[in-house]
Amino acid sequence: MNPKLFLCILLFSLQCQVVNNKPSVTQMESNEFSEWAGLSTDDPVHKKEMDTSWNKLITTKDLITEYLKQKDYHPHVKTVVYPFSGIDVLNLFSFFPQCQNYILFGLEDPGYPTKYSELSEKEKSIVKSGIRNLSDHLAGRNYFTYRKMKEETKKKELNGAYPVFVAFLKRMGKEILESKEETISGNGITYKGFTLLLYDTKLNKKESLTYFKIFLIGNEGIPGDGLYEYFSNLGEIGVFTKSAEYLFHGEKRKSFRDLLLKNATFIVQDESGFPIRLFPEESWKRSMFGRYEKSWNLSGAVTPENQPELIKLSKETNDQILPFPFGYGFLGTKDNRQSAVLVFEKK
Repeated sequence: MNPKLFLCILLFSLQCQVVNNKPSVTQMESNEFSEWAGLSTDDPVHKKEMDTSWNKLITTKDLITEYLKQKDYHPHVKTVVYPFSGIDVLNLFSFFPQCQNYILFGLEDPGYPTKYSELSEKEKSIVKSGIRNLSDHLAGRNYFTYRKMKEETKKKELNGAYPVFVAFLKRMGKEILESKEETISGNGITYKGFTLLLYDTKLNKKESLTYFKIFLIGNEGIPGDGLYEYFSNLGEIGVFTKSAEYLFHGEKRKSFRDLLLKNATFIVQDESGFPIRLFPEESWKRSMFGRYEKSWNLSGAVTPENQPELIKLSKETNDQILPFPFGYGFLGTKDNRQSAVLVFEKK
């Protein structure tokens, strides 16, 4: 190839990459994102408290990353779904760092679009207080409680999960390139959400994160209800779930559970996610990191199934105690003795 022609093609290619990574968010939005994350110096109190909680959170994230490097752990999927997620992006990205598409759903209102710029200074301080309260809440136990998320995100000033998602993602080194509203419609129900187009400055890759507010009452996941079509069209997926209140135990949410598992090839969860009976050894490679002794009866939650196979798997694996908390095992012991990560990989 002619050297001049090659140089022109190379310069054009680099220019396209720069253009593609250029944010479409406004400067005002970008400033708001940094303010929410406590990365600007305009609010030193907010910055100091966010720094404190995120020092703990990043320490946990680094522990998880280093721990997984020592394990036979290879989640080769492009899309991962996180049911009952709340705003827990840190754990999701820790266990699935190389995915392209991250899809989460929980009970919190999306809160997009935000009207932050129209708020008074007092109202803005309430938004930032909610963000750092949730950040501190996650740092203390490595999972959210629904009560705390509802308490903060229902405040009219915060008005949903969007500002918290953005603040956490910014803290993780991800640039927000674009935000857009998303909906899933079917059978007279519309599920609202948003998609964030991201650029990870540390891993040098583009990503998308989509969040929906979805409340599963038990009859979802059938053709025509919107959710069936949306999740069926994702193709091959990974699934991540933790602190899920045993909502997939029993048969009440069987249709939606089966819908997720239909195209799932890699599952990462604690013992409150999918029952192990759904992953027979002839079809799935089953691994456990950490240790399992029992499940936990939570007030107002689904009664967990008896899972002797988990006890057997724990004894066979005889793994060391996890260096980080994971799931409800932290509740009863206040340490990691009963924290277990379950990994199911389709054969």
